[in-house]
Amino acid sequence: MYWLKIALFSILDSEDSSSNNYIIAKFILENYNTLSGVSLTEISKKCNLSKAAVSRFCKDLGLMDYIDLQMLIRASGQDALSSAAISDSLRKEEFFGEMDQTLKSVRAAAEDPAVKELIEDLKQSKTVSAFGHLQASHIAYILGNNLGMNNIFCFCTQSWTEQAEKMKEAGRDDLFIIFSASGEYFKRMDMNMHFLDGENAPKVYMITFADSKAALHPKIRKICLGMQNKWLQANAAMNMFVNYISYTLRQE
Repeated sequence: MYWLKIALFSILDSEDSSSNNYIIAKFILENYNTLSGVSLTEISKKCNLSKAAVSRFCKDLGLMDYIDLQMLIRASGQDALSSAAISDSLRKEEFFGEMDQTLKSVRAAAEDPAVKELIEDLKQSKTVSAFGHLQASHIAYILGNNLGMNNIFCFCTQSWTEQAEKMKEAGRDDLFIIFSASGEYFKRMDMNMHFLDGENAPKVYMITFADSKAALHPKIRKICLGMQNKWLQANAAMNMFVNYISYTLRQE
């Protein structure tokens, strides 16, 4: 789960070095390979912080609790073992085969009328925000940086509290782009969707995959980037889509 490390490094980039979140993220990164099975009590003692501080850290990452964090760390170790068992030639074949399929999927997705509407909304909206959960959050930051190069300011934050507050306060001049491989972004947020009701509702696009079964509010425009078979394809597809949007904005 490479994206967990990206989320942790993002905390180091954005938080003060004396903050609880910075201390915990730094400890996890420095001891990543030895933390599988470490209890909440143990990690709180190692960081010289309360268990409540570690639990808040997990929630700030968008996780349910410390158990979720442990599951991600363990899965990361299993992914490393699985990758080590594949020969170099098979790894190359698998990688480029998946990239070919991903390129075809994103190219097909670009024909969706919703993509053209998103590009037009990006040029016209007064306030643009891009959000995501864990592995998708760094894609949101990439979009934000790319939009900046096109003179479009885009608000991004990893904090779920800030994301929720931004949406609750939004109006018709706001545009939100949500990256969610599972399509369950709002379900995990456990957020009241009333902010999308009424004539003053903001515009919301969700970038997801066709195998997502999540039920969405009727005002959310859904853009599917093919089928999500593996994390590599999901990450590559979202990156390609973001780069396509940025390229199109530069050309128009």
